[in-house]
Amino acid sequence: MNIWIVTTGNSDVQLKDKTTVKTNWNTLYREGRKGLDKDHGFQPVQKEDDVTFTVPARVMGVIYGNQLDNNKLNKDIYQDLCFPLLDAFFQKLQGKDQPDRIIVILTNQESAYQKTEKKSPYWKDTCTLKPILKRYFAEKFPKIKEVEYLELEPQSKSEGLDNWDQALKLVQQELSTLEFKPLDKIYVSHQAGTPAISSAIQFVSLSQFGKRVKFLVSNEYEPENTRFITSSKYLRGIQLQEAKVLLKRFDYSGVESLLKPYWLDSATPQEQKLRELLKLAIQWNFANFDEFSKGLEEVAEERLKTWWWTGYEAAYLAVVRLEQGNTVEVLFHSFRAVEGLICKWAEYKYKNHIQYKSDGSPEIKVSILRDLPDYLNRLYPNMQDKLNKKQGKLGLFSESLYQLLQAAKPECQSQNHVMSIVWGKARDNRNPLFHRLLGLQEQEVFEAWDTQNKDAWKKKVLSCLNFVAEQDFTSLQKASLMYQLHQDLNQALTDYELQAFSDLNL
Repeated sequence: MNIWIVTTGNSDVQLKDKTTVKTNWNTLYREGRKGLDKDHGFQPVQKEDDVTFTVPARVMGVIYGNQLDNNKLNKDIYQDLCFPLLDAFFQKLQGKDQPDRIIVILTNQESAYQKTEKKSPYWKDTCTLKPILKRYFAEKFPKIKEVEYLELEPQSKSEGLDNWDQALKLVQQELSTLEFKPLDKIYVSHQAGTPAISSAIQFVSLSQFGKRVKFLVSNEYEPENTRFITSSKYLRGIQLQEAKVLLKRFDYSGVESLLKPYWLDSATPQEQKLRELLKLAIQWNFANFDEFSKGLEEVAEERLKTWWWTGYEAAYLAVVRLEQGNTVEVLFHSFRAVEGLICKWAEYKYKNHIQYKSDGSPEIKVSILRDLPDYLNRLYPNMQDKLNKKQGKLGLFSESLYQLLQAAKPECQSQNHVMSIVWGKARDNRNPLFHRLLGLQEQEVFEAWDTQNKDAWKKKVLSCLNFVAEQDFTSLQKASLMYQLHQDLNQALTDYELQAFSDLNL
């Protein structure tokens, strides 16, 4: 059995032309407006670059549909109406594709919205079109004895049909009342109605019918392009939309996992670019900045020559983790960005006084005292012994690193200097916050940096980085190579989508 499920929308039933409006509308409106819960003086509006006129669907149903219910809708009046989208579908549903069963989705938001507002979604409801649609389907598909009508009826404004979750719930509830057989072929036309209804119908159809479903799509201005789209292609379209959502969350691995099954052995230029950018983004997301940089050498050659660029990337990674709600990593990467940059500064500034352990960690040699004699006195006694007497070297991290910067840049020794937060409150709070099992609130991250909100926190981290690197970036986004690569990824995904579905109109 061929089953056609079709949604309905505000412009499914239209008035043919200006003559129709002048001849019949005003007369019928005067007679029928008593059936409106609130008379707003509705008048037909001509569609742009078209000859047809529209009125809100509920009004159309009351004025014309009631005439049919009263057996007054004669053939001449019925000829006032046109059905651009439904007609396009009808032309395609011929021969072996002709439906044996039709299920029409109507809307009725009477309980959810006020009738007093002329622009209320209430007036766009299609439930009153039922008499007109009955006439239409009876003429177009005379073999079908009874068309089935389902009404989506939200009970409150919060459950309105613009609400994606609620629309899905209502569609699932209504379709669950119907019986379908395993061998049924399902055709679905979802374009009419709100975007939430459209998405809900797509989702439920794919989950309930799988490969048995085909989507019948059209454009009222280009009816010749009406066509069936297989479920696999439609699923790909939906997954591309999901990929965009994942990309907004900076979930680069998620985007790759979602799209990888569709990648070709012989990739198009659009696909190849997307794949390469995702590969770089994934490396960045794991803080593998060296691997990340290998793919950027041509586009960011000058930046990659600097010693300080990875510090800004680590800080922007903290910003991304904040957007993702991962507060523990926010604290980790923000602190790591600044302390790591101080270490990079030391290795760059005093490379002749640096040596490395077998694990790659740096040590400062006693020879540093020739350039910074005050450094020794700034160290704790046990550190002084290691550097000047016992070992002649000292592991370059935490206190030894902070004191090196203060010895080289005395201005940051002041308690009022922006850098004082690094070896003061931020360091004091870091370990206790990391090692507890109670979770970490966003506000606690800000307070660990002696700030009160996200903007102030970002500004303070940026100020610390700019001081160490002697740069003047105005934002962490502008300082990060990944920020621009993310913009490139957005465009690459859009280009990939356009290329992949150049012959579709999803």
